[in-house]
Amino acid sequence: MTTTAFLVGSGIISMFLYAVSIEWFAKLVFHPSAVRQFEIWRLITWPIATPPTSAWVLITLFFFWYFGHIVEEMVGRIRFTRLIVAITVAPTLFVSIIGDLPTAAEMGLGLLGTVMLAIFAAENPDAPFFFGIPAWIIASIFVGIDILRFVGDRIWGSLLVMLLAIGTALVTVRQWGFADRLDMIPRFTNNNRHKKPTRSSRGKVRRPNRSRGGSRVVSGPWEPPAASPATQALQNELDVLLDKVSSSGLDALSSDEKKRLNELSKRLR
Repeated sequence: MTTTAFLVGSGIISMFLYAVSIEWFAKLVFHPSAVRQFEIWRLITWPIATPPTSAWVLITLFFFWYFGHIVEEMVGRIRFTRLIVAITVAPTLFVSIIGDLPTAAEMGLGLLGTVMLAIFAAENPDAPFFFGIPAWIIASIFVGIDILRFVGDRIWGSLLVMLLAIGTALVTVRQWGFADRLDMIPRFTNNNRHKKPTRSSRGKVRRPNRSRGGSRVVSGPWEPPAASPATQALQNELDVLLDKVSSSGLDALSSDEKKRLNELSKRLR
């Protein structure tokens, strides 16, 4: 089960909890005053607290599932889980610590869905949406409407939570080698996802061999002959499947792709 599916499924279960006991359901919702009273679990449980108030809730769940699935495939399952924890806990903890900012109760996957849209737009700014409108404009509209709502209601704590969540997400994926166009966000690591590592037939990264003096190995007639075009095509196909496994895990492959991966691995040994 992916992290995206787990969160959506938990949100659906929380609707039934709401029907059983609103009091229990309320224990999942984030509010700074409750956290300051040592109800620390609210920092992590608020995204799954989904009240069945209207049909819009289903749209919100689908919205997060759609963009969350794209981002999870993009960054990989482990990184995505770490990202979700960071944007869930860090902004709400900060607002809880700084004090008495007016803050609305935070619940549901609406905010995380907006964050996933922002990440998608940062990585694919020109991707067309409704009527060919680029993704970055759609994301800007969604974020802008939320900003206007928070400012109009003077709930500065909620505004800060949203801005911190989006900022944390964009800075994080930028460090992982994504969002190349966000040049205003510095990269503190040399992580470059565009450099494809050389892989063995079992998908393990081969480290480059270096001599003790650091000089390059001299080429000569003792080297094996260059691969034929057919063999190179098979190797390229294998590399694509291995890259998918590396970024998203083996479960990301279909049954046909898994069979093809095994076949190519045996042929190219």
